[in-house]
Amino acid sequence: MPPLPRTGTPPVPARSHRDPGPGPGPGRKILLIVADQLRADALGAYGNPAAPTPHLDELAARGALFEQHYSASAPCGPARASLLTGLHQAAHGVVSNTAPLDPALPTLATALRTARIPCHVVGYTDSVHEDGRDGAEEAKGVEGVPAGFSWHTRFNLNDPGLRGWLETLRAAGYPVPPRPADVFRPAEGTAHRARYDAEHSDTAYVADRTIDCLTEHRDEPWLILSTFLRPHPPWVAPPPYDTLYEPAAMAAPRRLPTREAQGAVHPFLRRWIGRPGPDTAADRLTDAAVARGRAVYLGLLTEVDHHVGRILAALRRTGQAEETLVVFTADHGDTLGDQWTLGTGGFAAGAYRVPLIIAAPDRPGAPSGPRRTDRFTESVDLLPTVLDWAGVPGLPGACGRSLLPFLHGPYHDWFREQAVCEFHFRAALRDTWPWAARAEPGACRLTVLRGASHTYVRFPTLPPLLFDRTADPGELRDLAGEPGSRPLLDAFAERVREHERLHPGRPAGRREMTHAHG
Repeated sequence: MPPLPRTGTPPVPARSHRDPGPGPGPGRKILLIVADQLRADALGAYGNPAAPTPHLDELAARGALFEQHYSASAPCGPARASLLTGLHQAAHGVVSNTAPLDPALPTLATALRTARIPCHVVGYTDSVHEDGRDGAEEAKGVEGVPAGFSWHTRFNLNDPGLRGWLETLRAAGYPVPPRPADVFRPAEGTAHRARYDAEHSDTAYVADRTIDCLTEHRDEPWLILSTFLRPHPPWVAPPPYDTLYEPAAMAAPRRLPTREAQGAVHPFLRRWIGRPGPDTAADRLTDAAVARGRAVYLGLLTEVDHHVGRILAALRRTGQAEETLVVFTADHGDTLGDQWTLGTGGFAAGAYRVPLIIAAPDRPGAPSGPRRTDRFTESVDLLPTVLDWAGVPGLPGACGRSLLPFLHGPYHDWFREQAVCEFHFRAALRDTWPWAARAEPGACRLTVLRGASHTYVRFPTLPPLLFDRTADPGELRDLAGEPGSRPLLDAFAERVREHERLHPGRPAGRREMTHAHG
C-alpha cells in the first residue's frame, strides 16, 4: 500500500518571489486569459497531437507550464469564484451558477487596489449579485462582476451580455435573430457550422475588445481579465474551424461499455448519468456523436489559440510585452464523453484538469527554455501568484500559494502533493433525485482528492469511491469495496478532514438567483 501524500495547502503568509524587475506601481501589468470549459489534454503543449496550438505552445516555451493543474470546483460560477477569491468552494460558498458571491469577500481586484492597479473585465466572470449594484439595467440577481472589477466589454450568454457582439454582427450585415441566443444555432443544413464568418465570431469579438482595452490603457498599470466563451458549447464554429479536424482522428472517451454499467458503479453516477438534459442525452453520447463533438471542440480551441496570438502580438506592438505577466488558464474542463457524460461537474478528471501557462518578461539571469512541472497546483494558486507579481501582500485565509518560483526553475519547497476539487450537485439533481431534494444542502456534495497514484471521492452521506490511476487511468473501476482498501480509505478520509479544518466552509446552499450562463 503506497503512503498517502499530504493534502492541500494550509494558509501561510505570502512570501515574495518576484523576478528582479520593476517594483509595484505604474508599469505593472497582468493579462489573465481564461478559456471556458477547456480541459488540459486538448492542447498541443499538453501532449495532444491532434490539434496544434502554436501560440499557446510558444507562450509555454518561454514560460512555465503546469502539468497537473486542477480547477478547485465546477461549474462556471463556483470555479471562477475560486479563481478570483483564492478560496476553495466551501470557503467562498458559491455552490452553483445561480448562487451569489458574498460582496464582502476580498477578491483579486480589491487586493490590487493597494498597488493602484485597476482591473478590467472583457467577457464575463459568472458572478451573480444580490443587489444589482453594477448598473441600473441589471435586475437583482443578474450577472455582474465581483468587487473591485469593472467592465470594459461585457460578453456572455445572457441577453444583455450578447448585445454588444450582436450589434457588431448587425453592423457587418448579418441578420440578428429576435432571440439573442439563437445566434448560436447552426447554419441551415449543417450540424456545427456557425452563421457568421470567423472574423466576426464571438472569439474574435473578445480578442478585438481585449486589444482595444490594453491599447487604451497602455500608459497605465492594469489587470485585464479576458474571458473566451470557447470551447464551451454550443459547439458551432465558423469555417474553417468547423471542419478543421476529422472525427475519425479523435481519441475515444474513457468509459465503461454501457451507460448502465457506468451508472452501476455508484449511486451518484447512476443519477448523474441518468439526469435529463443535453449533457447526458443518449443521441449526443454515441461514439459517432462524441467524435464529432470532440472535433468541433478542438476547432474552437484552435480558434482561441489564433486570437491569443493576436493579443500577444498587440502587447508587443504597443510596447507592453516587457512589463506584462501573461497567464492562460480555464475555469474548468469538459468530460467530452468520459464516464458517459458531457460538460462539467461530477468527479471525472477531464472536468477539472485544466491548462495553466504563466509567462513573465525575460529578466537577466533567468533560465532559458520552457519550465514544466508535474507538481499538483490548483486554481486557488492564481490569486497569490498575481499578487506576488504585483508586490501585494497575500489575502488572509487564502487557500493557495504563489507559483512564481516555478518560472525560475524547479521549486523544491512546493509541498502540495495532491489536488482537491469540490462539487455541489443538489441544484443539478434535486428535480430528478428525491433524496437530493430532501437532503440538507451540505450533504449533496463531493470532494475529490487526486494523489500521485490514487483518486478518492468522498460524499458526506454516500459511500466513497477509490480508483488506482496507475492501473485504471480513466477512473472506471471502484476499489472502495475490495479487500485491503480500508487503510487507504481511512487515510484519505483523514486528509479530507484535514483539508476541511484548514479551509473551513461557510453555510452551504446559499440562496440561488436567476442566472442564464453556465
